[in-house]
Amino acid sequence: MKMVLRILNLIVFPATLITGLMLILSMLAPYIHPSYSSWIQLLGLAFPILFLVNLLWLIYWWIQLRMKLIFPLGIAILCFFQTGKYLQFSGSTKSTEPATIKICSVNTQLFGAFQNRWFFDTVANVLNSKNADIICLQEVYARRNIDKMAAQLKEKTGFKYMQLFRLIPERNYGMIILSRYPILGKGRVEFTGTTGNMAAYADIQIGDETVRIYNVHLQSIRFRKTDYDFVNGEDKEKVSNLEQGKGLLQRMRDAYGKRAEQSDALAQHIKTSIVKNLLVCGDFNDVPLSYAYHTVCAGLKDAFCETGTGLERTYLGPFPSFRIDYLLASPSISFKSYNSSAEIPGDHKLLWADFALPKNPYKE
Repeated sequence: MKMVLRILNLIVFPATLITGLMLILSMLAPYIHPSYSSWIQLLGLAFPILFLVNLLWLIYWWIQLRMKLIFPLGIAILCFFQTGKYLQFSGSTKSTEPATIKICSVNTQLFGAFQNRWFFDTVANVLNSKNADIICLQEVYARRNIDKMAAQLKEKTGFKYMQLFRLIPERNYGMIILSRYPILGKGRVEFTGTTGNMAAYADIQIGDETVRIYNVHLQSIRFRKTDYDFVNGEDKEKVSNLEQGKGLLQRMRDAYGKRAEQSDALAQHIKTSIVKNLLVCGDFNDVPLSYAYHTVCAGLKDAFCETGTGLERTYLGPFPSFRIDYLLASPSISFKSYNSSAEIPGDHKLLWADFALPKNPYKE
């Protein structure tokens, strides 16, 4: 038995060292531009799994009371502060202010148009039930006329103000911001190159305050049908696992590069904004331990980290589920609650949060 344990320890210790090294590298992902190393970004994606494996190695060595436990213990302590981006116990705070504003955000997945289903009415009904003051929608699509569809959504949800942003003029695709408060102005954050993704903003008057709402959809990986078949074990084209895996990894690496450029542009736009009360909502297509999140979130609050509870994941598709959708705000804004749900039948959760401004707002 002792011999078996010795042999096992000879295998487990290198594995412990490798896991620890990969975990350390994963924590560098927010600080390394993908143009230097997209592989580091992939390790950032794997942070929660690597952290759990490291804990298993810690338990393994602790049971034997071996000094080798010091290495996984030190790594666990070093990484612990990052876990708050994935797991929270803070919960909602009770607002002492007479009024808070509720904001919602969701990627509608084109209302299911390319999944042989159409759940526009479901989205409208769920949004109406949330009684939100501001709603940001990404990946909005209309089969015929997006202007008519947006007007119909505005009517169904009972909002007074709406701003539609098309990706390009001739396409029935874009994003929407709905508001119960007056929209004073709008604009786009320009992304370079060819992309199906976008970021836009609307300046909204709430009482005596002006709030800039950014609606964001950063670079998608643009999974193909063969990728979904590969993940689900239904590869009908009989492409080798190695070839399919390499193609998927390459598309992920390409997306990291484009997402880095977009997050740089967005962060610069936020930094130079003349409006200081800011909310950034949307689908970043990246995890908390990533260059994109770190760049955009610099100097902002994360609603989940401030008032969330539990282990959060916002992507619900066939690929591994991560937190890739966010509600962020400038320091002048106080989050009072954070929630999410899978009420909308797409591949993203609906997020909503209550927040308060420096001065008490009023509703139109």
